[in-house]
Amino acid sequence: MADLLHPADPDPEDSPELPDDPGEFELAVSADDQMQAQLLISACEEAGIPVILKSRRSGPVGTIASPVEGFDLLVPRTQVERARRLMEERKQALEADPDGAARAAEDEEAQSEKS
Repeated sequence: MADLLHPADPDPEDSPELPDDPGEFELAVSADDQMQAQLLISACEEAGIPVILKSRRSGPVGTIASPVEGFDLLVPRTQVERARRLMEERKQALEADPDGAARAAEDEEAQSEKS
């Protein structure tokens, strides 16, 4: 017999949503500057791949350990290969068309200012 604590047919719409756990993150690629990092992050987000941006200079000895600014892009371990392929393709496209990369960075900045 169904009661308040044990309903006979639970409604799937009433069940609480659990957050999606992407698992452990792993280094996919490194970016030389923040503009390149943001463009690579956008490529991953478009493909539905979560990304964590980590500055090499973060932490208590970051500026000593890495005097030059650089960024590491971390993705879920299960999607590392896919993300690497995607980001390497995007990097090659950016290097092939530097003027296009600058326009893309300006567009990306304009989009983030609107949000």
